[in-house]
Amino acid sequence: MNKEPRFTDTGDGMVTDNETGLVWAREDSWTIAQDWLNFQEALAFVDDLNKKDYLGFHDWRIAEREEIEKLYAPESTIVARSKQEIHLDPAFAPGGGNGSWCLPFDQQAAFYFNYGSGIAQGFDQDFSQGYVRPVRLYPD
Repeated sequence: MNKEPRFTDTGDGMVTDNETGLVWAREDSWTIAQDWLNFQEALAFVDDLNKKDYLGFHDWRIAEREEIEKLYAPESTIVARSKQEIHLDPAFAPGGGNGSWCLPFDQQAAFYFNYGSGIAQGFDQDFSQGYVRPVRLYPD
C-alpha cells in the first residue's frame, strides 16, 4: 500500500501539504532575500511578493500559528542557515531560517515558530532576526 507523502515538492518553487491543502513557498524570506525581518518587515515582505506575483501568484500570506505548527516534522532534519538543524520535510529548501513569524499578533507582540524546537512563542514585533515562510490557500 503506497501512502501519498505528506509534502510534495511541486517543482515550481512550491510545496503542497497533502494533509491540509495549503501551498507553501519552498524557500523562506532568508533564501529569497538574504535578510532578517522583524514582524512588520515580514508583513511588507509578503505584500511585496504579492505585488511581484511571486511564483505566478498574488495571494501569499503569513501563516496562522496552527498552520505553521503542522510543518514541524521531528522525524525529518534539513540544514538551515548557519548549519542549524531544523525539523522540516526535505521537500523544503535547505539554507533558510530557523523559524517563521506567524499570526495572530497584537500591538506589541507576534508569534514566532521555531523549526528546531517545534515551539511557538510571542516575541516583540521589533525582534529583528526573524524570517517568514509564505503560504497560499489553493493549489492553483
